[in-house]
Order: sequence, then structure tokens, then C-alpha cells
Amino acid sequence: MEPLLSSNATMGSEMEPLIDHGSNCDPRIQTRDEAELEWSKVPNIVGQLKENVIIVNSPFVNVEEAILHFRKFDSPKEIDKPPPEKTKFCEVFKWFKFPVLGEELSKEFNFISSLTKCGLNWSDNVQFRILQTIYKKLTGARLDCPQRGTHWQLIGFQGNDPATDLRSVGLFGLLQFLYLTSEKMMPLAQKLYKVANSENQPFPLAVLSLNLTNIVLNVFNSGRLNRECTARKSVMDTLNSFYGALMVYTFNIWVSQKKTIRESGFVLKDAERYCSRNVKKVLRDLPKNLLKYDQ
Repeated sequence: MEPLLSSNATMGSEMEPLIDHGSNCDPRIQTRDEAELEWSKVPNIVGQLKENVIIVNSPFVNVEEAILHFRKFDSPKEIDKPPPEKTKFCEVFKWFKFPVLGEELSKEFNFISSLTKCGLNWSDNVQFRILQTIYKKLTGARLDCPQRGTHWQLIGFQGNDPATDLRSVGLFGLLQFLYLTSEKMMPLAQKLYKVANSENQPFPLAVLSLNLTNIVLNVFNSGRLNRECTARKSVMDTLNSFYGALMVYTFNIWVSQKKTIRESGFVLKDAERYCSRNVKKVLRDLPKNLLKYDQ
């Protein structure tokens, strides 16, 4: 099975460093006070409801609501092309090692695959609210922020428009970033945000999240998550939990071993290697590991 990412994806199987300061990107991370000051200067750039009522404090969106909304999309219909033919021995070996997904789970996989091909649409009120939910929960801001601006770098996007970074893994990357701010993940998210904006070990949190989503897709395509998907009767739940396990492992290594941006590529490869080889263990230990941050 080929990777889910489209041909123009920027994150391949080889992990890139967590940050890349392009010519249009201001590498300085904006402070919360600066972000709020910028917002105060442009109070109307916050999106609108269908009734043309200007929003300044849009309601939060949870993962379940986002999934229901995305299921209504007229998503791309193309299905990933089958991989090149392999020897029968390899196919039989893989079948024994990684069970094939059933029909319903395969449909769920196709839905997730379609999300990776969908870019951000600012005119979609739910997508707008998802980004506002992530921003406000991480930063503690009370009001919505502008659609574009350097304030997005505060939560780890590389430029002034999150849509640019989201091209790599599409709306599935946005969905998993939202999952990071869910109730059970929020204590970890708060610790991540604090370290991400620290002086000694800063890193772009949004870019890290998108890198980990890419790893999730790579591991899923290898078949290593099939057994857990079948046991849980859900591909989405399994992939989100595996994302959480990857985040816990990566953050633990980052903090305990005092890693920096220069070593980010090695950290990501280590996380993929360890978690993909210990799927059952990292998923089983996730609830226990998350409790360590809820103190």
C-alpha cells in the first residue's frame, strides 16, 4: 500500500527537521501579548456565520463534531493506487503478520485518506472554529484571532497562514492537532506549549504535530496498526491514540534528553521506529502516561 499523501506532499517517509524558515516566514516566535495587540488592531478579521454575524469569540469544536462535519464533504473520490506487485511469499507473509481490515474499517480508511487530500478552507465556518479552538486552548486567549498573521507562529505554524503547513497531510493533520487539545490530551498539550515557547528548548508545535500525523499514516500503511484497528473496531480511534502515543514518546525524549531543533529529525525517526515496533505497548500505556501530566 502506498503512502496516503499526495504527490505534492512535503513530508515523506524521511522526516524533515521540525522547522524551516522560508523567505516569507518570520522565524521569531510571537509572544502572547504581541498576538493580542495584533488582534486588537484588526477586530473584524475573524470570520462570519451564515447569518453574517461577526464572531469575536466562536464556540469550541470537539473532535467528534469535526468528524461529523467532514463526513458531509464531497471529498476527492480517487483511491490510492495499489502498490507494485510483490512476490506471493511476501504477500502471504504480510497477511499472517498484519491482518487485513474488514469492509467497514476499509471504508473508514478511505474517509481518512480523502481528508489528507483536502486543504484548509477558511470560508468553512467549522474549519475556522477548529483553528480558533486550537489557538485559544493552547494560548489561553479569550477572543478569536485574525485568519492570517504572525500570531500563528505562537502555536507552531511556520508562516502567517496555517493553510500552507496543512498542505502536507490535509485536514487529517488539522483533526489530529485538534485531538491534542481534547480533554484527555490537554494536560500534555499545555506542557508541550510551554516548552515549545521556552528559551532553551523551543520547537514549532504545529509542525511537530503534522510530522507525527505523517508518521501515523506511514505506520498505518505498513499494516502495523491493523490488528489494533480491528480490536477497537475503529480506524480513527486507533490512529488518534497512536498519534497521542507518538506525542508522549517524542516529548519525553525531547525534555529528558534536552534535545534541540538541530536534533529534531533524529528524534522523529526514533519515535517512529520505537512506536511502530511496540504498537500494542505504547497504546496500552497511553492512559497511564497521560496521567503523569495531569498534575
